Amino acid sequence: MKYNLRFKLDVKKNVYISKKVVTSAEPYYQISAIITINKKRINYYTGFSAQENAWFNTIADDGKHTYGVRKGCNAKKGARVVPYSDVNRALNLIAATMLTLSAQHEEITKEIIVEALNEALGKSTRNKCKDVEAVSAEPEITESPEPEVKEEERNQFWVLAELYCLDTSVTNGRNKTRTNTINHLRRFEKQRGKEITFADCNAKLLTDFNVFLNQDEGQNDTTLHPRRRARKKNQNTISKIMNCIKQFFKWSRKHYGITDFGNIGDYTAPSAHYGDPIIITQEEKRKLWNTVFDDADLEYTRDLFYFQCSIGCRISDYFQLRYENLVEEEDGQMCIYYCPDKTVRSTSIICRIPLTPNAANVFYKYRIEDAHPKTPLFHFPKHSQTYNRQLKRMFKAAGLDRKVVTYNSYNQMETRPLYEIAISKFARSNFIDTMVGKGVPDNITGTMSGHISGSRAFHRYHNRQKSQQQNEAIAMLD
Repeated sequence: MKYNLRFKLDVKKNVYISKKVVTSAEPYYQISAIITINKKRINYYTGFSAQENAWFNTIADDGKHTYGVRKGCNAKKGARVVPYSDVNRALNLIAATMLTLSAQHEEITKEIIVEALNEALGKSTRNKCKDVEAVSAEPEITESPEPEVKEEERNQFWVLAELYCLDTSVTNGRNKTRTNTINHLRRFEKQRGKEITFADCNAKLLTDFNVFLNQDEGQNDTTLHPRRRARKKNQNTISKIMNCIKQFFKWSRKHYGITDFGNIGDYTAPSAHYGDPIIITQEEKRKLWNTVFDDADLEYTRDLFYFQCSIGCRISDYFQLRYENLVEEEDGQMCIYYCPDKTVRSTSIICRIPLTPNAANVFYKYRIEDAHPKTPLFHFPKHSQTYNRQLKRMFKAAGLDRKVVTYNSYNQMETRPLYEIAISKFARSNFIDTMVGKGVPDNITGTMSGHISGSRAFHRYHNRQKSQQQNEAIAMLD
């Protein structure tokens, strides 16, 4: 099915907001999806509205539209103010739904389109006008010839690549990895100078892509901001990207019956290499706890890090903890209960971690009285990168400068002080390493750390104990 989709801020349709709601003088206009099929146009009201200065709709050099509400701006859903991310997510869902319909149908009616879009956006099919403050809560459907819209053939490879990044059967983290992989593939296509199609895909193409990733380092690209230039990738990163792109072909064959690609199975992705994890010791952790910081921000970062060391969760799960995750049991023991996002769709493990006295003190230090269950447990940083930068400052201020052997992106061995490589994962590693070192069974540790049965990560933590065993073995020689 051929179609054309664009989004429009209809400045002729000012969305009425109740006078009871305090609004700015700037009017809000409804956001509509304009869908053209067989020279017939469907105007679908998304349910959102935005101010004219908050809306952008630009055309890139490749002819693709970029649309949405600008970052940091608000929009409205009826009379309710919503962040820009909610609107842009809804627009992406509409685009993904249309891609799915185009792959499934040769001919389609407007009723099927509207029903599919309503389901994707969670609109009620029985009563679409419950929000009395919003105008046109029902999709506005009109048909009119539009001969000036040119419909172009869409490359099926990139159509499915976009759907691959919006797969709801995997976690958001995995979809981010997929999006990153597809973005690298687009840059490879641009350098290659030839469009990638399923018919072109074979083991040689993947080998060329692997070479491109190894050589992809945009330090000399002055057209981009330094933070947006490509960085040197280590072997583990390349391994993750290549395995992700191979998974894309399996996904396309399984869900859409695509088989017209070449000998993809003959290509072997490079293996990832993981050494023993870098871990802060219990002595270093206690040193952090006892350090008095002059900077209040560093003290707060220390408390956040110590609490994470006490519960051992991943940073993605840590930033999602709410007051509802903290449960006081009948015996008075305070515990954290949460379901790890990484394994929620495969095992749905519920982790239970009793709080240590010091961890409980951290919570009570920043506790909010009469907090809503959905209130974040702490005032977490907006991004994990911000947290990692603060950790490096905090480690340096605490004097944690132990020399650590690491490998850089060029697979060269380096010796660096601990504070230069401090990251949030140190907290999780400290938690697991302490449990393994004390002889706690792996299945018990897994119920608190969220590891699935048979995880290779535990083998790496057991390997770390060899340093102490080597010291004890050598001591017997004298």
